[in-house]
Amino acid sequence: MRGAFSIGLLLSLSGLVQPGYAQGAFLPWGQHSDMVAWEGFTQITAPAGNPKGKKVKFETWASDEDIYVKSPAQWPSVDAPKVLQPSALARASMRSDAVFRPFAFTKPQGLPPGTAAAGSTFPPGGCIGEEVRRNWASFQYIVSNGLDSRAGLGKAFASGLKVDLPADAIEFNWASVADVAKWLGVDAGVIRGHYYTSSTTIAGVSTEIALLSFHISSKQVKNWVWSDFEGAMNPGRCDFIGCRDSFGAANASVTPNPDPNRPYGDCPKTPALKAMLESAGTDAVWQNYCLKGTQVTFLDENGKPTLLGSSVIEPLNANVPILKSSCITCHGYASFGENGKINFFALLDSANSPTGNIDPSHMIDPANKKNFTSNDFMWGISLFNLKAQ
Repeated sequence: MRGAFSIGLLLSLSGLVQPGYAQGAFLPWGQHSDMVAWEGFTQITAPAGNPKGKKVKFETWASDEDIYVKSPAQWPSVDAPKVLQPSALARASMRSDAVFRPFAFTKPQGLPPGTAAAGSTFPPGGCIGEEVRRNWASFQYIVSNGLDSRAGLGKAFASGLKVDLPADAIEFNWASVADVAKWLGVDAGVIRGHYYTSSTTIAGVSTEIALLSFHISSKQVKNWVWSDFEGAMNPGRCDFIGCRDSFGAANASVTPNPDPNRPYGDCPKTPALKAMLESAGTDAVWQNYCLKGTQVTFLDENGKPTLLGSSVIEPLNANVPILKSSCITCHGYASFGENGKINFFALLDSANSPTGNIDPSHMIDPANKKNFTSNDFMWGISLFNLKAQ
């Protein structure tokens, strides 16, 4: 699989565009993007074969902290602890909330109910953290080309490097089991039965966490295949744009509820997907996750922006409305300029974030009028504490 699971930053919609389902499409060789998404899902959730624990494959890959913060970059050991970070989307959109400033934060935390998250009922003091993982091929490419530091990005810009990632990366959203149980009004045992769980250390305390949602981007085509998965119990997972899965869901299209933040129930799997998961040896808990949709183009066949957004990543964790969410557009602005300067200019206003085609004017550094260099849809460079050398 020639793919990349990348940071899921999802953004905006013209007022003239009507709400629609998440968009997927057939790829040039005839395979549907929804099937590609489930192939990636199956690969990353298969057992890692680590005798020290129950880790699955994605948990053995390098995190953004391993790549962009540690100096030099380090491939993690098999028993490396899980480390969470604040919302990548909120960082990239330069939110001023202190909780999203890495130098100030003590624990990853979700937004209290506000504009985009109103009515979510997620505990206001609850904890939501993210991790981004990249596979070995992606790690090698980033490090060998010096794209893991400000200085390296500056050299890449000066040399005219055309960034062309070869492989995979994924973004995950976790919350403490206790917070999720409170959110859903169920016992912690129910959470353990319906979500994949792990543990991390928060403020010096070992904390059990549940995987609420995750975002996969796979470089099967030049503009990548973008997909969002959510736990079936997540309230509002199909709100506003619905859910669409032509390969893995027995009910291929789910219409959004008229009232948001309500449950949608289980998403029974097709025989084809069940066979795929079983052949990979995935644990039964992974059958509780649903594909919200995939995205492969900036515009649909009618020229309207395609939309895709997670009910956790966007509204709950970064205050971005689902109707203003487009993975492909947001990641399309991932770029850098002279001296490793990161291009955040298109993402400054989360309430009016971009959808549809890339605006060339937002790919020019206003300070020196030079064109930014594309980082091939990869927002790992958005870390504010990106190492200098």
